[in-house]
Amino acid sequence: MMPSAISNPLRNNPRAVDPGAAKQAAQWLVLMHSGEMTDADRQACDRWRASHADHELAWERAAMVSKKFGLVPSKVGVPVLRNAAAMNRRSAIKTLTLLIAAGPVAWTAYRVAPWQEWAANEHTATGEQREITLADGTRLFMNTATAIDIAFDDNTRRIYLRSGEIMVTTAKDSAAMPRPFIVESKQGSMRALGTRFIVTQHNDSSLVAVTEGAIEVRPRHNESGAFIVGAGEQANFNSEAGVLQTIDPHADAWTTGVLYAEKMQLSEFITEVARYRPGILRCDPAVADLRVSGAFQLRDTDAVIKALVASLPIRATLVTRYWVTIGPV
Repeated sequence: MMPSAISNPLRNNPRAVDPGAAKQAAQWLVLMHSGEMTDADRQACDRWRASHADHELAWERAAMVSKKFGLVPSKVGVPVLRNAAAMNRRSAIKTLTLLIAAGPVAWTAYRVAPWQEWAANEHTATGEQREITLADGTRLFMNTATAIDIAFDDNTRRIYLRSGEIMVTTAKDSAAMPRPFIVESKQGSMRALGTRFIVTQHNDSSLVAVTEGAIEVRPRHNESGAFIVGAGEQANFNSEAGVLQTIDPHADAWTTGVLYAEKMQLSEFITEVARYRPGILRCDPAVADLRVSGAFQLRDTDAVIKALVASLPIRATLVTRYWVTIGPV
């Protein structure tokens, strides 16, 4: 029988956990939530826990991490190392190991870290785009490297944008008492007013662009500063305030896999393309100020790089397929 996590006095032990034990506990935790754990695995885990006090402390800490940050999603628990899920699994184990070893004092820093992306209801990989239909009929298009949580209840239809970019086409709520549709970002909330709109989560700000209807934006630390973004407008806002602008005419071009550039700085262009390309794509400062114009198909980033090399005084240096530097000739 598995030792009780409630009565064990190690549960509240503030000391750091041995890194080796922390990694083993992380591996057991991921396996437990993968749906692949067998009875033999459970018995082996119990024996491992009972074999040393450090192991039990690591497991207790793992249970606390799991409770605080949410259960490890099954997609990162798949114990197959030959497919794309393996990278997520390794990343999850690495972060779990750090959290378990460091203890509660270090957990605050991870509240807005990639952990939330792994625990998201829906997510897309680098270069992946996907459309989903929500329970109310709302259509949601997810861009590359996007993570969201979906929270519908009797009072509210709510989407938490953890990272990336989404386009939302809201549906009329069929509930007896129509519920507001709200998208939450790190910087605030956006309430849809019969709308088609795009939300992009940047590091320090959010961008909302409205193509139909209107959006009410409430900055997280200044709810009295709410403002309306109408069709044909966009707003870049932080947790205090926002700035209204005319919408970028190509704001939704990514939904068709196209990146439009009009005299865009090369460094900015490379940063945008890198969002759709696995690995590292960087721009040498020596060519950062060159300008790029045109329409580029994001589904083939190799072709984008070749087009740049053909039209600008630059070259692409490949360390590997997943490490490319754009620099001077």
